[in-house]
Amino acid sequence: MHLIFSQIPRFTAVAGTVLALAGCSRMSEVGFDAKMALGSVSMVDRCSDFMTRAFPHGSIDVVGSHIDTDSQNALVTVQGVRGDVPETSTGYAHNVAVECHFESGILTSFRWITGPLRPATTSPAR
Repeated sequence: MHLIFSQIPRFTAVAGTVLALAGCSRMSEVGFDAKMALGSVSMVDRCSDFMTRAFPHGSIDVVGSHIDTDSQNALVTVQGVRGDVPETSTGYAHNVAVECHFESGILTSFRWITGPLRPATTSPAR
């Protein structure tokens, strides 16, 4: 009986660690990560995060970005490449780009400049 009670603190510590790690994993899936929690996310990071969330099942690698700012506004452009889509794909775009507009640090608009879907061809069916 003494052996069982001596193992309870060790089991509790291991179970707590496992639950904490599982919770951290779950929070990163729903969008809470250390950068967001600490507030050190740049506008480019926020725009690229929004891009990947807007097309969640496509793996997009960010390859470039550009920021135009004035006193209160910022226009952020982020370019990405979808490695899982061939360049000659007819349904999906390989190269993608988005534009985010920020006013006083608040994201006010988001639009796709390139991709992620290619427009349907307008040629008549044969």
